[in-house]
Amino acid sequence: MNVSVKKKIVDKKVLLNDFFKDGNEIYFFHKNGEREIVPIINKEKNEKAKQKLNEIYSKYKNRLPKKFVENWERVKLFDTKGDIDNAHAIVLYPEEGSYDLKNNLNYMTGKEWTTFSCSWFIFNALLKDIKEERDICQDTEDHPATYSPTMMENFIKFFTKEGMSVLDPFMGIGSTLVGCKRTDRVGYGIELNQKYFNSALKRAPEFKNNMICGDSRKIKEYFKNMKFDFCISSPPYWDVLNRSTGSFEKIRSAKGLDIKYSNNNTDLGNIADYKKFLEEVTKIYLEIYDLLRDGAYIVIIVKNVKKEGKFYPLAWDIAKILSQKYTLKDEKIWIQDKIGLAPYGYPHSWTANILHHYCLILRKEEFK
Repeated sequence: MNVSVKKKIVDKKVLLNDFFKDGNEIYFFHKNGEREIVPIINKEKNEKAKQKLNEIYSKYKNRLPKKFVENWERVKLFDTKGDIDNAHAIVLYPEEGSYDLKNNLNYMTGKEWTTFSCSWFIFNALLKDIKEERDICQDTEDHPATYSPTMMENFIKFFTKEGMSVLDPFMGIGSTLVGCKRTDRVGYGIELNQKYFNSALKRAPEFKNNMICGDSRKIKEYFKNMKFDFCISSPPYWDVLNRSTGSFEKIRSAKGLDIKYSNNNTDLGNIADYKKFLEEVTKIYLEIYDLLRDGAYIVIIVKNVKKEGKFYPLAWDIAKILSQKYTLKDEKIWIQDKIGLAPYGYPHSWTANILHHYCLILRKEEFK
């Protein structure tokens, strides 16, 4: 550390000590030249900030993030430039960034928002999630394509606020609803397979009245007059599980675990014809459009697939069809980098190891 930096630190400490000695308190933060969130050492501004914080609490208490309300005595007013009159953000822990009171989408700080907005992310199964599943319900291992509640939780936290409703039309063993439970959202789900449905009930009993064991193609019958705040799901990746080979099939068969979703003829995962599958799965999401409030987002996690040497752009086809009604906003690429590679196609032709999924982000935009 050079001399000038040391001097700045010492000077700040002296100023703060003198400020506190006079009986003053810090209620206002801004960003310094190094883009750090730091306190403003000005008596008049801090007195105004204290008054403004009291007004904010009275006006926004029921609309503030729970962690801010529960720790309100530590909350400070914030403005990047230190403009007290135009300040509309608050800070709890400076290292976590500031929360803008104009944020109508979620309860994230600007720093948390920026982190999530990256167009790709690496995520692998977490041991804590697997342990939680097994501790509550041993049957969760039966499902051949589970998702981490933590990953679903991350999406839920970005696209909703506490208390909002979240729908998963392909609920599986209930990972989305576990994510809702962890984040104080209200989960709803549909699952065709009774065994997986029972696992979801055990994992998220709080939402037992919001879960339906049935066919998502009847979703409007199940949720009449509902207007959900968010929808997130991962449909079957066509009939890919019916074509499982190699170690996946061998290991799961040896343990007596499911290799495919079901033997039910109505199961979307058992439709062999690509066009028919695409028609059926997109029809469900088009039905969901009418069950979302205006401005609500829907995230569909899916990937492109291969069958008999041919590439099928499943994710892109779903996006293309749904964008005729929804507004396709973006995509977020999910990468699994812990899956072992195999010499597919060797030594004759190109065949990729597909280790990424598309998280399609669409929105209902009918603002009046």
